[in-house]
Amino acid sequence: MIIARYLFKEVISTMLVVLGILLLIFISNEFVRYLTTAASGKISGMTVMKIMAMQVPYLSGLLLPAALFMGFLLAYGRMYAESEMTVLTACGMSRGKLLQISLLMAVMVIVIDIILTFSISPRLLDYKDRLLAVAGPATLIQTVQPGRFMTTPDGNVVYYIQSVSRKHDRMRNIFVAQRDKPSVQATAPGGDSWNVTSASSGYTMINPTTGQQWLVAETGYRYFGEPGNPQFRIVQFGEYHARIGTVMNPKKHSFEGLTTRALWLQRNSSPKAQAEWQWRISVPLMIPILTLLAIPLSYVRPREGRYAKLLPSILVYAAYANTMFVARNWVEDGKVPNYIGMWWLHLLMLLVALCLWFNRRWIMNLFSKRRSA
Repeated sequence: MIIARYLFKEVISTMLVVLGILLLIFISNEFVRYLTTAASGKISGMTVMKIMAMQVPYLSGLLLPAALFMGFLLAYGRMYAESEMTVLTACGMSRGKLLQISLLMAVMVIVIDIILTFSISPRLLDYKDRLLAVAGPATLIQTVQPGRFMTTPDGNVVYYIQSVSRKHDRMRNIFVAQRDKPSVQATAPGGDSWNVTSASSGYTMINPTTGQQWLVAETGYRYFGEPGNPQFRIVQFGEYHARIGTVMNPKKHSFEGLTTRALWLQRNSSPKAQAEWQWRISVPLMIPILTLLAIPLSYVRPREGRYAKLLPSILVYAAYANTMFVARNWVEDGKVPNYIGMWWLHLLMLLVALCLWFNRRWIMNLFSKRRSA
Protein backbone atom coordinates (compact mmCIF):
# COMPACT_ATOMS: atom_id res chain seq x y z
CA MET A 1 0.00 0.00 0.00
CA ILE A 2 2.87 2.38 0.82
CA ILE A 3 4.56 1.58 -2.49
CA ALA A 4 1.28 2.11 -4.37
CA ARG A 5 0.78 5.51 -2.73
CA TYR A 6 4.34 6.47 -3.61
CA LEU A 7 3.86 5.48 -7.25
CA PHE A 8 0.53 7.34 -7.35
CA LYS A 9 2.17 10.47 -6.00
CA GLU A 10 5.08 10.36 -8.45
CA VAL A 11 3.03 9.65 -11.57
CA ILE A 12 0.02 11.89 -10.87
CA SER A 13 2.11 14.87 -9.80
CA THR A 14 4.26 14.54 -12.92
CA MET A 15 1.13 14.15 -15.07
CA LEU A 16 -0.39 17.35 -13.67
CA VAL A 17 2.79 19.31 -14.36
CA VAL A 18 2.93 18.01 -17.93
CA LEU A 19 -0.77 18.72 -18.41
CA GLY A 20 -0.30 22.28 -17.18
CA ILE A 21 2.59 22.86 -19.59
CA LEU A 22 0.68 21.39 -22.54
CA LEU A 23 -2.41 23.46 -21.71
CA LEU A 24 -0.30 26.60 -21.51
CA ILE A 25 1.22 25.91 -24.94
CA PHE A 26 -2.06 25.10 -26.70
CA ILE A 27 -4.10 27.84 -25.02
CA SER A 28 -1.41 30.41 -25.85
CA ASN A 29 -1.62 29.38 -29.48
CA GLU A 30 -5.43 29.64 -29.44
CA PHE A 31 -5.27 32.95 -27.60
CA VAL A 32 -3.02 34.49 -30.26
CA ARG A 33 -5.37 33.29 -33.01
CA TYR A 34 -8.52 34.68 -31.39
CA LEU A 35 -6.69 37.83 -30.35
CA THR A 36 -5.92 38.48 -34.01
CA THR A 37 -9.62 38.07 -34.77
CA ALA A 38 -10.52 40.48 -31.98
CA ALA A 39 -7.97 43.02 -33.22
CA SER A 40 -9.74 43.08 -36.58
CA GLY A 41 -12.99 44.01 -34.81
CA LYS A 42 -14.83 40.73 -35.48
CA ILE A 43 -15.23 39.75 -31.82
CA SER A 44 -14.84 41.53 -28.51
CA GLY A 45 -12.20 41.01 -25.85
CA MET A 46 -14.79 39.57 -23.45
CA THR A 47 -15.71 36.96 -26.06
CA VAL A 48 -12.05 35.99 -26.35
CA MET A 49 -11.81 35.47 -22.59
CA LYS A 50 -14.97 33.33 -22.60
CA ILE A 51 -13.60 31.17 -25.39
CA MET A 52 -10.29 30.73 -23.59
CA ALA A 53 -12.11 29.64 -20.43
CA MET A 54 -14.04 27.06 -22.46
CA GLN A 55 -10.88 25.78 -24.11
CA VAL A 56 -9.43 24.56 -20.79
CA PRO A 57 -11.78 21.57 -20.22
CA TYR A 58 -11.95 20.82 -23.95
CA LEU A 59 -8.17 20.69 -24.36
CA SER A 60 -7.80 18.84 -21.05
CA GLY A 61 -9.89 16.00 -22.43
CA LEU A 62 -7.63 15.77 -25.49
CA LEU A 63 -4.35 16.14 -23.60
CA LEU A 64 -4.99 13.85 -20.64
CA PRO A 65 -3.78 10.69 -22.49
CA ALA A 66 -0.55 12.45 -23.49
CA ALA A 67 -0.05 13.86 -19.99
CA LEU A 68 -0.51 10.47 -18.33
CA PHE A 69 1.81 8.83 -20.86
CA MET A 70 4.51 11.42 -20.14
CA GLY A 71 3.84 11.04 -16.42
CA PHE A 72 4.63 7.33 -16.59
CA LEU A 73 7.71 7.87 -18.72
CA LEU A 74 9.23 10.60 -16.55
CA ALA A 75 8.33 9.11 -13.17
CA TYR A 76 9.27 5.50 -13.92
CA GLY A 77 12.31 6.58 -15.96
CA ARG A 78 13.65 8.51 -12.99
CA MET A 79 13.03 5.57 -10.69
CA TYR A 80 14.86 3.20 -13.06
CA ALA A 81 17.79 5.62 -13.45
CA GLU A 82 18.14 6.09 -9.70
CA SER A 83 17.79 2.33 -9.05
CA GLU A 84 14.56 2.77 -7.10
CA MET A 85 12.86 0.21 -9.34
CA THR A 86 15.68 -2.21 -8.65
CA VAL A 87 15.04 -1.86 -4.92
CA LEU A 88 11.29 -2.26 -5.41
CA THR A 89 11.88 -5.38 -7.52
CA ALA A 90 14.11 -6.82 -4.81
CA CYS A 91 11.30 -6.18 -2.33
CA GLY A 92 8.84 -8.20 -4.41
CA MET A 93 7.46 -5.61 -6.85
CA SER A 94 6.97 -7.57 -10.08
CA ARG A 95 6.15 -6.13 -13.50
CA GLY A 96 2.66 -7.55 -13.14
CA LYS A 97 2.15 -5.66 -9.87
CA LEU A 98 3.53 -2.50 -11.44
CA LEU A 99 1.10 -2.92 -14.34
CA GLN A 100 -1.79 -3.43 -11.93
CA ILE A 101 -1.02 -0.20 -10.06
CA SER A 102 -0.49 1.68 -13.32
CA LEU A 103 -3.80 0.48 -14.78
CA LEU A 104 -5.56 1.58 -11.60
CA MET A 105 -4.19 5.08 -12.16
CA ALA A 106 -5.24 4.82 -15.80
CA VAL A 107 -8.81 3.91 -14.79
CA MET A 108 -9.05 7.04 -12.66
CA VAL A 109 -7.88 9.20 -15.56
CA ILE A 110 -10.24 7.38 -17.97
CA VAL A 111 -13.25 8.28 -15.80
CA ILE A 112 -12.26 11.95 -15.81
CA ASP A 113 -11.56 11.89 -19.54
CA ILE A 114 -14.92 10.25 -20.33
CA ILE A 115 -16.75 12.97 -18.39
CA LEU A 116 -14.84 15.67 -20.25
CA THR A 117 -15.11 14.08 -23.70
CA PHE A 118 -18.68 12.78 -23.61
CA SER A 119 -20.44 15.43 -21.52
CA ILE A 120 -18.63 18.70 -20.85
CA SER A 121 -16.73 19.30 -24.11
CA PRO A 122 -19.73 18.92 -26.49
CA ARG A 123 -21.74 21.43 -24.49
CA LEU A 124 -18.87 23.90 -24.45
CA LEU A 125 -18.27 23.53 -28.18
CA ASP A 126 -21.96 24.08 -28.90
CA TYR A 127 -21.95 27.18 -26.72
CA LYS A 128 -18.80 28.46 -28.44
CA ASP A 129 -20.42 28.07 -31.87
CA ARG A 130 -23.46 30.02 -30.76
CA LEU A 131 -21.28 32.63 -29.08
CA LEU A 132 -19.20 33.19 -32.21
CA ALA A 133 -22.35 33.26 -34.35
CA VAL A 134 -23.68 36.32 -32.56
CA ALA A 135 -20.51 37.86 -31.13
CA GLY A 136 -18.90 38.99 -34.37
CA PRO A 137 -21.57 41.26 -35.82
CA ALA A 138 -22.84 42.37 -32.41
CA THR A 139 -19.60 43.97 -31.31
CA LEU A 140 -19.41 47.22 -33.26
CA ILE A 141 -19.75 49.37 -30.14
CA GLN A 142 -17.62 46.99 -28.02
CA THR A 143 -14.71 46.95 -30.48
CA VAL A 144 -14.89 50.48 -31.84
CA GLN A 145 -12.03 52.81 -30.98
CA PRO A 146 -13.44 56.32 -30.45
CA GLY A 147 -11.71 59.07 -32.34
CA ARG A 148 -10.27 56.81 -35.06
CA PHE A 149 -11.40 55.90 -38.57
CA MET A 150 -12.07 52.18 -38.92
CA THR A 151 -13.14 49.88 -41.75
CA THR A 152 -15.07 46.64 -41.96
CA PRO A 153 -13.13 43.50 -43.05
CA ASP A 154 -14.53 43.72 -46.61
CA GLY A 155 -13.54 47.40 -46.92
CA ASN A 156 -17.00 48.50 -48.02
CA VAL A 157 -17.76 50.52 -44.89
CA VAL A 158 -15.64 53.23 -43.26
CA TYR A 159 -16.88 54.64 -39.97
CA TYR A 160 -15.80 57.13 -37.35
CA ILE A 161 -17.28 57.58 -33.88
CA GLN A 162 -16.17 60.42 -31.69
CA SER A 163 -17.21 58.95 -28.33
CA VAL A 164 -19.02 55.99 -26.79
CA SER A 165 -21.03 55.96 -23.57
CA ARG A 166 -19.66 54.33 -20.44
CA LYS A 167 -22.12 51.43 -20.75
CA HIS A 168 -21.17 50.96 -24.42
CA ASP A 169 -24.77 51.24 -25.55
CA ARG A 170 -24.79 54.61 -27.37
CA MET A 171 -22.49 56.59 -29.68
CA ARG A 172 -22.05 60.29 -30.37
CA ASN A 173 -21.04 62.13 -33.57
CA ILE A 174 -21.17 59.30 -36.07
CA PHE A 175 -19.67 59.26 -39.55
CA VAL A 176 -20.32 56.30 -41.89
CA ALA A 177 -19.24 56.01 -45.54
CA GLN A 178 -20.68 53.03 -47.46
CA ARG A 179 -19.66 51.82 -50.90
CA ASP A 180 -22.64 51.21 -53.17
CA LYS A 181 -23.47 47.89 -54.82
CA PRO A 182 -21.36 46.72 -57.79
CA SER A 183 -24.24 47.43 -60.19
CA VAL A 184 -24.19 51.08 -59.14
CA GLN A 185 -20.41 51.24 -59.32
CA ALA A 186 -20.49 50.02 -62.90
CA THR A 187 -22.63 52.98 -63.96
CA ALA A 188 -20.50 55.55 -62.17
CA PRO A 189 -18.17 57.19 -64.74
CA GLY A 190 -15.96 58.66 -62.04
CA GLY A 191 -15.38 55.35 -60.24
CA ASP A 192 -16.98 53.97 -57.08
CA SER A 193 -20.14 55.54 -55.70
CA TRP A 194 -20.36 56.22 -52.01
CA ASN A 195 -23.04 57.47 -49.68
CA VAL A 196 -22.02 59.24 -46.50
CA THR A 197 -24.06 59.42 -43.31
CA SER A 198 -23.40 61.77 -40.40
CA ALA A 199 -25.46 61.85 -37.22
CA SER A 200 -25.28 63.38 -33.77
CA SER A 201 -25.96 60.08 -31.96
CA GLY A 202 -26.93 56.46 -32.52
CA TYR A 203 -26.84 52.83 -31.40
CA THR A 204 -26.80 49.31 -32.87
CA MET A 205 -29.53 46.70 -32.97
CA ILE A 206 -29.97 43.18 -34.38
CA ASN A 207 -33.11 42.08 -36.19
CA PRO A 208 -34.13 38.85 -34.38
CA THR A 209 -35.88 37.53 -37.49
CA THR A 210 -33.22 38.03 -40.17
CA GLY A 211 -30.14 38.17 -37.93
CA GLN A 212 -28.97 41.35 -39.61
CA GLN A 213 -27.17 44.06 -37.65
CA TRP A 214 -28.29 47.65 -38.09
CA LEU A 215 -26.83 50.98 -37.11
CA VAL A 216 -29.59 53.32 -35.95
CA ALA A 217 -28.46 56.92 -36.52
CA GLU A 218 -30.40 59.78 -34.97
CA THR A 219 -30.69 63.38 -36.27
CA GLY A 220 -28.32 63.69 -39.18
CA TYR A 221 -27.73 63.95 -42.91
CA ARG A 222 -27.03 61.61 -45.84
CA TYR A 223 -24.94 62.56 -48.84
CA PHE A 224 -25.18 60.71 -52.19
CA GLY A 225 -22.72 61.15 -55.06
CA GLU A 226 -19.43 60.26 -56.66
CA PRO A 227 -16.02 61.37 -55.32
CA GLY A 228 -14.90 64.49 -57.20
CA ASN A 229 -18.31 65.16 -58.73
CA PRO A 230 -20.00 68.33 -57.39
CA GLN A 231 -23.46 66.97 -58.20
CA PHE A 232 -24.70 65.17 -55.10
CA ARG A 233 -27.87 64.95 -53.03
CA ILE A 234 -28.38 65.77 -49.35
CA VAL A 235 -31.13 64.14 -47.27
CA GLN A 236 -31.94 65.14 -43.70
CA PHE A 237 -33.38 62.52 -41.36
CA GLY A 238 -34.56 62.13 -37.80
CA GLU A 239 -33.73 58.42 -37.60
CA TYR A 240 -31.95 56.29 -40.16
CA HIS A 241 -31.31 52.51 -40.12
CA ALA A 242 -28.19 51.32 -41.96
CA ARG A 243 -27.39 47.62 -42.31
CA ILE A 244 -23.78 46.93 -41.34
CA GLY A 245 -23.60 43.15 -40.93
CA THR A 246 -25.32 39.81 -40.73
CA VAL A 247 -25.30 37.44 -37.79
CA MET A 248 -23.95 34.10 -38.89
CA ASN A 249 -26.07 31.07 -38.20
CA PRO A 250 -24.55 28.43 -35.96
CA LYS A 251 -23.05 25.45 -37.74
CA LYS A 252 -25.92 23.16 -38.57
CA HIS A 253 -23.68 20.22 -39.49
CA SER A 254 -21.17 20.50 -36.65
CA PHE A 255 -21.35 17.18 -34.83
CA GLU A 256 -18.70 18.15 -32.27
CA GLY A 257 -21.30 20.16 -30.35
CA LEU A 258 -23.93 17.42 -30.31
CA THR A 259 -24.73 15.69 -27.05
CA THR A 260 -23.65 12.07 -26.78
CA ARG A 261 -27.25 10.89 -26.94
CA ALA A 262 -27.96 12.87 -30.12
CA LEU A 263 -24.70 11.70 -31.66
CA TRP A 264 -25.57 8.07 -30.90
CA LEU A 265 -28.88 8.44 -32.73
CA GLN A 266 -27.22 10.00 -35.80
CA ARG A 267 -24.07 7.91 -35.96
CA ASN A 268 -25.35 5.69 -38.80
CA SER A 269 -26.97 8.48 -40.81
CA SER A 270 -23.81 10.49 -41.53
CA PRO A 271 -20.13 9.55 -41.92
CA LYS A 272 -19.16 12.71 -40.01
CA ALA A 273 -21.38 11.73 -37.10
CA GLN A 274 -19.83 8.25 -37.13
CA ALA A 275 -16.34 9.77 -37.16
CA GLU A 276 -17.15 12.03 -34.23
CA TRP A 277 -18.68 9.11 -32.28
CA GLN A 278 -15.61 6.94 -32.80
CA TRP A 279 -13.36 9.88 -31.94
CA ARG A 280 -15.04 10.37 -28.57
CA ILE A 281 -14.51 6.71 -27.78
CA SER A 282 -10.94 6.69 -29.10
CA VAL A 283 -9.62 9.48 -26.86
CA PRO A 284 -10.27 7.63 -23.55
CA LEU A 285 -9.37 4.33 -25.23
CA MET A 286 -5.85 5.65 -25.81
CA ILE A 287 -5.19 5.77 -22.07
CA PRO A 288 -4.96 2.02 -21.26
CA ILE A 289 -3.04 1.36 -24.49
CA LEU A 290 -0.56 4.15 -23.72
CA THR A 291 -0.22 2.77 -20.20
CA LEU A 292 0.80 -0.62 -21.61
CA LEU A 293 3.28 1.18 -23.86
CA ALA A 294 4.70 3.47 -21.18
CA ILE A 295 5.86 0.81 -18.73
CA PRO A 296 8.30 -1.02 -21.06
CA LEU A 297 9.30 2.23 -22.78
CA SER A 298 10.19 3.83 -19.45
CA TYR A 299 12.78 1.18 -18.65
CA VAL A 300 16.33 2.52 -18.78
CA ARG A 301 19.60 1.01 -17.67
CA PRO A 302 21.32 2.74 -14.74
CA ARG A 303 24.02 4.28 -16.94
CA GLU A 304 21.68 5.45 -19.70
CA GLY A 305 20.03 8.35 -17.84
CA ARG A 306 16.39 9.00 -17.13
CA TYR A 307 15.69 10.64 -20.51
CA ALA A 308 17.32 7.97 -22.67
CA LYS A 309 14.06 6.68 -24.17
CA LEU A 310 12.03 9.85 -23.89
CA LEU A 311 12.46 10.95 -27.50
CA PRO A 312 11.59 7.54 -29.04
CA SER A 313 8.54 7.34 -26.76
CA ILE A 314 7.37 10.81 -27.83
CA LEU A 315 7.75 9.76 -31.46
CA VAL A 316 5.62 6.69 -30.79
CA TYR A 317 2.90 8.83 -29.24
CA ALA A 318 3.10 11.40 -32.05
CA ALA A 319 2.67 8.65 -34.63
CA TYR A 320 -0.31 7.27 -32.68
CA ALA A 321 -2.02 10.63 -32.26
CA ASN A 322 -1.43 11.85 -35.82
CA THR A 323 -2.66 8.58 -37.29
CA MET A 324 -5.83 8.99 -35.24
CA PHE A 325 -6.54 12.26 -37.07
CA VAL A 326 -5.90 10.54 -40.39
CA ALA A 327 -8.18 7.64 -39.46
CA ARG A 328 -10.88 10.10 -38.42
CA ASN A 329 -10.69 11.84 -41.78
CA TRP A 330 -10.97 8.47 -43.52
CA VAL A 331 -14.17 7.72 -41.63
CA GLU A 332 -15.56 11.19 -42.41
CA ASP A 333 -14.84 10.72 -46.12
CA GLY A 334 -16.30 7.20 -46.13
CA LYS A 335 -13.01 5.63 -47.26
CA VAL A 336 -13.22 2.86 -44.65
CA PRO A 337 -16.28 0.93 -43.43
CA ASN A 338 -17.74 1.88 -40.07
CA TYR A 339 -16.91 -1.50 -38.52
CA ILE A 340 -13.23 -0.88 -39.33
CA GLY A 341 -13.31 2.85 -38.62
CA MET A 342 -10.61 3.89 -36.19
CA TRP A 343 -10.51 0.55 -34.35
CA TRP A 344 -7.74 -0.90 -36.51
CA LEU A 345 -5.32 1.70 -35.17
CA HIS A 346 -6.02 0.86 -31.53
CA LEU A 347 -5.62 -2.84 -32.25
CA LEU A 348 -2.31 -2.15 -33.98
CA MET A 349 -0.99 -0.11 -31.05
CA LEU A 350 -2.21 -2.78 -28.64
CA LEU A 351 -0.18 -5.36 -30.57
CA VAL A 352 2.86 -3.08 -30.40
CA ALA A 353 2.42 -2.75 -26.63
CA LEU A 354 2.11 -6.51 -26.23
CA CYS A 355 5.24 -7.04 -28.32
CA LEU A 356 7.13 -4.70 -26.01
CA TRP A 357 5.90 -6.63 -23.01
CA PHE A 358 6.71 -10.06 -24.48
CA ASN A 359 10.05 -8.99 -25.86
CA ARG A 360 12.61 -10.86 -27.85
CA ARG A 361 14.43 -12.24 -24.80
CA TRP A 362 11.22 -13.78 -23.51
CA ILE A 363 10.52 -15.37 -26.92
CA MET A 364 14.05 -16.75 -27.17
CA ASN A 365 13.79 -18.26 -23.69
CA LEU A 366 10.47 -19.82 -24.65
CA PHE A 367 11.96 -21.38 -27.79
CA SER A 368 15.02 -22.66 -25.91
CA LYS A 369 12.76 -24.40 -23.37
CA ARG A 370 10.81 -26.10 -26.13
CA ARG A 371 14.02 -27.34 -27.80
CA SER A 372 15.37 -28.71 -24.54
CA ALA A 373 12.10 -30.52 -23.96
